[in-house]
Amino acid sequence: MTDNKRNLNKKIAAGAILVALSGFVPKVTKPAHAVTATISASGTFSSGLKLTAGNDLNFGIIVATAGSGKMTVNPGGGTATSNAFFNNAAQQDGSILFEAGAAKTVDITVTGMANSLALSSFNSTTAGTVNLPTIKVQGPWNTTGTITFKAATTTASTTLTNTTGDLSIGGVVTWGAAAPVGSFSVPISVAIAY
Repeated sequence: MTDNKRNLNKKIAAGAILVALSGFVPKVTKPAHAVTATISASGTFSSGLKLTAGNDLNFGIIVATAGSGKMTVNPGGGTATSNAFFNNAAQQDGSILFEAGAAKTVDITVTGMANSLALSSFNSTTAGTVNLPTIKVQGPWNTTGTITFKAATTTASTTLTNTTGDLSIGGVVTWGAAAPVGSFSVPISVAIAY
């Protein structure tokens, strides 16, 4: 066999292999067109209680007529005095809007009562001291309607009868030893918890 025939046979054999291989065509898959979007899952857990401050408790202008005495602004309205009179008609009980998720037993805490409040000058005069020993809160609960908080007793438990309503805030101011002259202002905080 001549070299040309051998080369021709090799070429034919190589071509047959190529033809045999070209009969196997692997399937080529292309990815589909794709896009992605992301959102968030979120939420907030609330206590189910909300208090919104309304009117401040205002004792107005008081004139003490003796070395000791007291004056009261009742929750829901009304006033009382002992050895004093009001020099204006600005007395007003305080108010806080109350909202709850359910009528349950709650703990109410009131802070701000004080057995001695310093007075700032009124018409360039300051004399004596006053006390704010008592805060009274009236609201939507099953007690007699008014809960009394004192400087030594700041928390009470009660059962709500409604899930919304106004808390009415009153208080008692007392003095002793000398008739006071001057102004006072003290923050009263009401906290409610299940």
